[in-house]
Amino acid sequence: MTTTTMDQATPEQMQEGLAGADIAKGSNLEMISRLLGFMKPFNGIMFISLVMRAIKFIGQAAVLGAAAYGIGDFINDFDPTLEMSWSSFWAHIFGSADNANWANIWTWIGRIAFSGLVVGFASYMENYTGHYVAFKILAAFRDQFYFSMLPLAPAKTAKLQSGEAVSRVMTDCERIEPFYAHTIAPAVTAIIVPVVLLAWCYTVEPSFVYVLAPFYLGTTALLPWLVAKLGGDGVDYRRKLGEVNAFVADSIQGVRDTVAFGYETARAKELYAIGASMQEGQEKLYGADANQRALAEIFITVGILASAWWGTELALQGKIDPLTELPAMIAVSVVGFYLSVGLANNYTDFRVAIYAARRLFGLMDQQPVVRDTATSRPTLQSASIEFHNVEFEYDAEDKDWSRETKVFDGFSVKIEPGSHVALVGPSGTGKSTVVNLLLRQWDAQSGEIRIGGHRLQDFPLEDLQQQFAVVSQRSFIFNDTIRANIALGKYDATEAEIIAAAHEAGLEAFLKASPDGLDTQCGERGSKISGGQRQRVAIARAILKNAPFVLLDEATSSLDVETELGVMQALKRLTEGRTTLTIAHRLSTIVDSDEILVMLKGRIAERGSHSELMKQGGWYAKMFEMQQDEVDATLVSD
Repeated sequence: MTTTTMDQATPEQMQEGLAGADIAKGSNLEMISRLLGFMKPFNGIMFISLVMRAIKFIGQAAVLGAAAYGIGDFINDFDPTLEMSWSSFWAHIFGSADNANWANIWTWIGRIAFSGLVVGFASYMENYTGHYVAFKILAAFRDQFYFSMLPLAPAKTAKLQSGEAVSRVMTDCERIEPFYAHTIAPAVTAIIVPVVLLAWCYTVEPSFVYVLAPFYLGTTALLPWLVAKLGGDGVDYRRKLGEVNAFVADSIQGVRDTVAFGYETARAKELYAIGASMQEGQEKLYGADANQRALAEIFITVGILASAWWGTELALQGKIDPLTELPAMIAVSVVGFYLSVGLANNYTDFRVAIYAARRLFGLMDQQPVVRDTATSRPTLQSASIEFHNVEFEYDAEDKDWSRETKVFDGFSVKIEPGSHVALVGPSGTGKSTVVNLLLRQWDAQSGEIRIGGHRLQDFPLEDLQQQFAVVSQRSFIFNDTIRANIALGKYDATEAEIIAAAHEAGLEAFLKASPDGLDTQCGERGSKISGGQRQRVAIARAILKNAPFVLLDEATSSLDVETELGVMQALKRLTEGRTTLTIAHRLSTIVDSDEILVMLKGRIAERGSHSELMKQGGWYAKMFEMQQDEVDATLVSD
């Protein structure tokens, strides 16, 4: 299975999220085959659904056929000389008349009642089993989608908007549900049941089948083909829906700034414009659906008229009974028509499901930037870090567009075990790239990166990630309790370990003041706790992880001075005895580092301790003095 590339992508696809490489290619049959692959664990249950659907429609045909035949049989047996009235009618039903075989009608009523019970049971079982399979598969689909996305992050997910991601994993998965619940069993029974009905008609009068069969074939095969020619495959609609979802999610997350800057009306107009463009695709899709249903009714009407005409001819020729066999055959044929047309009416949902599958598979088929090929788990000889002659550039397809593609050209540095090294320098000089490469979120094109004497590629990715504790400026806080967010550092942590980590991170006073303690809800992205508390939760998480390496990426940059001092104390406890790499723009936070590396244009321009760099009078000294002047000016103004 292939996916579109950057060069092949349309402008609309480029806007969708992953630079256009997000729609799986291949025929509809390939998509169907992949979707059916998810059904293998449930084949037995789906077979039951299929059988129940066949029984339901055959039972419906039996009910209608029996009713039509029974009424005709009743009329055939009725004495035309008998006075017709409700009293005489009920009298004959209850057997008070001798001139008609009224017991016969009870036989037909019994048959109809039994068929109705069978139809009811089969209908229940078909719906229950079909939707059971569909929802089980959707749950498995979401799980696989999630696990397929993990190795893509962040290189392949950086440009995927959160609303678009939600649209895919939720809305697109829901759009696949009709494929399992309303396509597989209907498609099979649309072939099997008409064949059974035609076989019964053939036993009554073979020539009736020759008239009826072409109309069955037309509603099953020709009608979907005609509708496909009319357009409305749902592609435009699904694409625009993804844009709307992304825009709405973005608007909700930024509602405070939108209101603060008085941008509500303009934002609403933008949403209206996007919604209007989505409506065009929606109208096209459902216009095609309306055309399909109209054509279906025409097919049914013409088919029934043709059946009635030919049946009448057969009755006039004396080949079938006009009161029993003719109405029974027409009644049975109607069931076959609505079964075939029902499948055709689901064709729009089927096409939408196929396109939704393409969107999902388009992401799931993406190849990760980093390959996990290690099979053994090496033991760290020490907690050292070494970059040796590393060359790295971001691929055009995967890079953040704000970065230069070429970052490192022969970059080398060694960090001794247990030391605290800080990386400083202007934005875009490669500081964050050092962290990205250490975590193997990207791989260098050449050179080696080692930790504890082993190449990064020697570690399984899961094992490598356990070697690092990361606290960043934007450490993600889940919409859960403080306890759950801290436990992210160690999923099987005990209560005592979580409490100890929280206390070490400086959360003790906050937890005592909060009535819910560790069960305090953090809110979405930590909206219910302060910035300092969010960072302390992230630090507690890192403490609990107890990794040999600590990576601090602007961990205090968004905090006020007072809060920063408290967080810095927690960070000291976290980094004690561990090899630590700190990225900082606020130079006052790294003056105690063992060594400071000044990075300019992807290379180390200055290195040394704080005092050594101040003596050199280079970039670091100038920036430090400038920041101190800003702090002094702020204090004076206050």
